[in-house]
Amino acid sequence: MNNLYDDGQQKWPTVLGSNSLYLIVLVLMLAVSTIVFGLFMLKGMDIVNATNTEAWLIATLVMEVVVIGIPPLIYLLASGMDIKHVVRINRTKVVELLLVLGMAVFGYAIVAFINLVWYSILSRIGTPVQPLFPSIKTGKQYILAILAMAVIPAVVEEFLFRGVILRGYERFGTLTAVVVSGVLFGLLHLNLVNLPAIIFLGIMIGYVVVRTDSIFSGMLYHFIQNFLSISFLFLQEIVQGSLGDEVAIQQNIEQMPPELLVTTMAVLGIIAFLCVGLFAACVSSLHRITHGKERVRSLMLGEAKGFSIKEMWPAIVAGVIVIADTCVKIVDMIQNVQ
Repeated sequence: MNNLYDDGQQKWPTVLGSNSLYLIVLVLMLAVSTIVFGLFMLKGMDIVNATNTEAWLIATLVMEVVVIGIPPLIYLLASGMDIKHVVRINRTKVVELLLVLGMAVFGYAIVAFINLVWYSILSRIGTPVQPLFPSIKTGKQYILAILAMAVIPAVVEEFLFRGVILRGYERFGTLTAVVVSGVLFGLLHLNLVNLPAIIFLGIMIGYVVVRTDSIFSGMLYHFIQNFLSISFLFLQEIVQGSLGDEVAIQQNIEQMPPELLVTTMAVLGIIAFLCVGLFAACVSSLHRITHGKERVRSLMLGEAKGFSIKEMWPAIVAGVIVIADTCVKIVDMIQNVQ
């Protein structure tokens, strides 16, 4: 049974507020990313170039802070909420962080396998294209990429999704809040190729945040996932450089020939199968040692447990935008085959 905060008249994010914030961030992200990264294309800049890669990463860092980090902070401050209580800025035991670390590391193979399976499904429709990401060739670019693509997203995205949106949906219960915030997290990335894996990641992060009653565990999980992805890309560049141009390493799934994709899926499937047991052991241990620590918000005065269309309309509008973007990507996939 969930413990409730003895909060009296404590203010919490509402469902309408959470959905409105989500819609605002989505629209801002689409607008700003189109403008900023459109400038790279307009100027004919090749982001593989060292200087342009660094500019791309800096632009990504700034966009994450401005578009995803600032809106929820303004919302909480303008609403007069206790940020520490709402966002769960609480200490976490070392053993809990170690178990979260284990979940993130062992879960990475599971996420990678989900990506491969989903890619093979999409391939039956057309040719999926991975989101644009620059090559990381130098130590400076690697450090900048860690900051822009792992550290900052782990902070600002967790602040938005597990700090605010999860709290808003806790009105419907913990399970609903964790699942919905995870799905919204996946949809905001507008990444069709990695969508199921990102949703799975979002749900697991929500779970560890609720169980540990700390946003820091979610930030750690998020950071490790992104850190591993960036590190593997950098490692590929190092290996490619040592082998020379005559030996090509496939960095993206769409570059793999069908037979290599099948082999990769089989190998990764075996690794993922082995990791599932270790992942489950970490989850089980975390669930056991955090028994009784989980605390969710209570209903505010005059707040009903059910939901209405009035509260959900921003989420509906956001859903329409995401569906439209997905349809465009699917059409592009089909056209790539023709």
